[in-house]
Amino acid sequence: MMPEQDTEQCDAPAAFWPPSMERGRVADAAFARAYAAVTDRQRSLLKTGIAAIYAACGGPMPPYRRERLVLGHDLVLDRLDTPLDFAVVLCGAGFASPARLAAAVIPALCARVPEVAAVRVGGGSWPQPLLTTLELCGVETACRIGVRALAGLWRELARQRGRGAVVLLDGVAPPAKPDDTGTLQSLTAKTSGRCGILCGPDDGLDREALRFAQPDMAFSVHSHDEHWGAPFAVAPGGLAEATECGYDALYVAPGDVRRALGAAPLVLAPGRETFWLWPRLSPDAFRRVATAAAVKDSSQGVF
Repeated sequence: MMPEQDTEQCDAPAAFWPPSMERGRVADAAFARAYAAVTDRQRSLLKTGIAAIYAACGGPMPPYRRERLVLGHDLVLDRLDTPLDFAVVLCGAGFASPARLAAAVIPALCARVPEVAAVRVGGGSWPQPLLTTLELCGVETACRIGVRALAGLWRELARQRGRGAVVLLDGVAPPAKPDDTGTLQSLTAKTSGRCGILCGPDDGLDREALRFAQPDMAFSVHSHDEHWGAPFAVAPGGLAEATECGYDALYVAPGDVRRALGAAPLVLAPGRETFWLWPRLSPDAFRRVATAAAVKDSSQGVF
């Protein structure tokens, strides 16, 4: 993992975000240092993953969507969906994956949420690849808070202007008894920290890219007896055995993707080492929906 260097914090006056976030806001200079420290190849890997995640999310949604459905039993439904007002992605001190961070912020950006921030809870500074990921995604607000400050931040966000969502990544749990949550939504995107591999360099698997994209993940290699070194460990069996392991993702040869579908929540082929997708964290999770129902004969004037 690259050195952590975001010790310079921003002294700008508070604007949209709660004071506890603003006090721990990472300065622009720290973003610049992180960007310069990440190599050209690593930035290229990040951009490849980010572009693929945007494509998987369908790109930016319209600012609002409105539809009318005339259904059976003379039912007329009008639906309107618009973006939430803000989203905050929380990660713990041990979280280090650029791929999984991008997969958490990009759905909110595609949903057109106007204010998106990332907060590191506990521990030290933001790892440089994570700050660079946020910058490449277009997220300008990264903050740090202590573990004890999380409950207070939860209350502050619940009282924030408008409606918002909190995304919990690995290493962060909600307060034991969050009170006064208002309209604040809580979304979870966590892993067991384990992935399986059923392919190798001969199939095009880029181990260095995988180490960079998932430095906090343990990998069990079912396809080779040779030791690749940490974080890779040899594991017995093939696809059937890997399916029973409960991996977060399974990396397979290009020709085995369809056969392996369903063996893990995410099946990835070589070339997608920096890609990730959270099954329940789509752009729709960051939209608010209003629905009106009427009888067909009186449908005029709904909304």
